[in-house]
Amino acid sequence: MIDDSAIFRELVKQAIMAGFPQSDFTEFAMGREGLTACIENPPDLLIVDLYLHDTDGREIVRELRRLNVPTRILVVTAHPDAGLPAELVQLGVAGFVDKHSPIEQVERAAQRVLEGGMFFSASVRPPIPPTTDQPAIPSAPASVLSQREQEVIRLVARGLASKEIGARLGLSTRTVEKHRARILARLGLHDIPTLVRWCLQRGLG
Repeated sequence: MIDDSAIFRELVKQAIMAGFPQSDFTEFAMGREGLTACIENPPDLLIVDLYLHDTDGREIVRELRRLNVPTRILVVTAHPDAGLPAELVQLGVAGFVDKHSPIEQVERAAQRVLEGGMFFSASVRPPIPPTTDQPAIPSAPASVLSQREQEVIRLVARGLASKEIGARLGLSTRTVEKHRARILARLGLHDIPTLVRWCLQRGLG
């Protein structure tokens, strides 16, 4: 975890260790020090604040993604806004938690992200930001997908992992993965962040 608030780091540590008692939890107050540690020994999960004393959390994310570090990333911030989720998805972040939320939200978010899903604070709806550097979103209508595929894609857009989607829809995890692959192929997409943007643009989130 990289966060310059010692109190918040301790609260998160307690929540994470309660949910993952066998895990190793390493914390840093300074962004550059934490970034170096992530590059040298990539963790399964990085929890990082957006606003640090020595750098911006976004720059940490960009550098990890530039170097293809496989770490899943969860952002925490006390200053969420309506455009933040879409921005973070574009950067390659798997979710974020508002620091004003109950601390248990961080543990829930960590669980979701580590399972391969996405988690965004429900209080902020992720819109599509008007930027020009994002991959183009196909114009295909939702009607090109079957009813079952639309059910699956709605849950994908909400950040649920394949196992959770299967439990909700009465499907095996393998079947859900096949649906996800078929949906991506049918829409001509190559990654989940762009799929999430396609869903949100059509009100399927």
